[in-house]
Amino acid sequence: MKITKLSGVFALLLIALAAPGCGKEEQPAEANATVEVTATAESAIGEGAYVEEHESGKAAFNVAADGNVKAVVSGPDGKPIREDVSGTLLWKDASGEKTLPLTLDAKTGLLVAAGPKLEADLTEIGYTLNVAGKPWNGTLHVPAGGTAELYANAKGSADLGLPEGKLGPHGGRIEIVGDDRLELLVDEVTGEVRVYVLDADLKPIDIGERKVTLGVVAEAPQVVVLAPVAATAGVAAGAYLTGKLALAADPLKVTVAVRNAGRSAVALCGYRAGAAFAVHAHAPRVKVRMKTDWHAHAHAHADLKAKADLDPKVHVHTGAGAKAHAKANVNVKAPSVRVTPPSVNVQIKAPSISIPKPSFKASASARASAGAKVGTR
Repeated sequence: MKITKLSGVFALLLIALAAPGCGKEEQPAEANATVEVTATAESAIGEGAYVEEHESGKAAFNVAADGNVKAVVSGPDGKPIREDVSGTLLWKDASGEKTLPLTLDAKTGLLVAAGPKLEADLTEIGYTLNVAGKPWNGTLHVPAGGTAELYANAKGSADLGLPEGKLGPHGGRIEIVGDDRLELLVDEVTGEVRVYVLDADLKPIDIGERKVTLGVVAEAPQVVVLAPVAATAGVAAGAYLTGKLALAADPLKVTVAVRNAGRSAVALCGYRAGAAFAVHAHAPRVKVRMKTDWHAHAHAHADLKAKADLDPKVHVHTGAGAKAHAKANVNVKAPSVRVTPPSVNVQIKAPSISIPKPSFKASASARASAGAKVGTR
């Protein structure tokens, strides 16, 4: 009996230890966020801190709407590093680039800087942290509301939910930005990027008055403002927004800002509010590049338009001696065009032109006159 009771106690203990992990959903492999919340960073620079994970530790940032910046660096053990640490910010906005020093505040142990007020939909802020003689580099794309807005939108997007691994109707990734569901994809050959607006059933709808800005961290940071597509054959104006990105591989970070009817929203793809976003060499990439047939359709449309503009008329000019009675008969065969979507095979045969030899008939009086002139000396 004693052994049975003791075994029961151990069984209950094992259940209690395992209980916190029960029912916990696994995070998708692509999601770029660590599970643990950096409580030390939040307590140091305030709730809503945005944290990036490097190979040697974490860097937490709080960029306010007025441009004031607070940052804290922590080691692998999660403890703040307050010695032998410094840094600089490379601030890019409409007025140009500014290099700002991050100085260590002796009272708080935080790195602080005073930048200009945030006004753009996305402001690019590059940073270099020198930690024990080693550089930590990164780039932030911050909305007008600062990192607090980035945090709040990530929290709100998580509440809306989306089926895990669900792709858009064109095969692109789906991102929830504010109240919008967007499909994002990039042609891996041309670098053309398209953003579609989807309804609740994930079907494309007109973009309306939306303005979309992308902040991308890849081989080099990029900020691209997308434009509504113009009407073309088979595509209505405003069907999607488009632009160009220089990408040799899938990017490390993509931040999407949407402005519509005076309201703005922002989302960092793969970011979860309160978790660190990995930016080291082994961090997962944001899958947006894919093989499309956009360029093939574009070339086909251009070729067909060129053939439609082709004028097969041939103008033949005869000599002065023949134009009195000669008539040139011209037969032209139209070009042969064969199109098999999505590939285009155009065969054009050179026009066949046949011109009969002009014939001239002299009158009897003319022949007699010619004979008389021959017999006269």
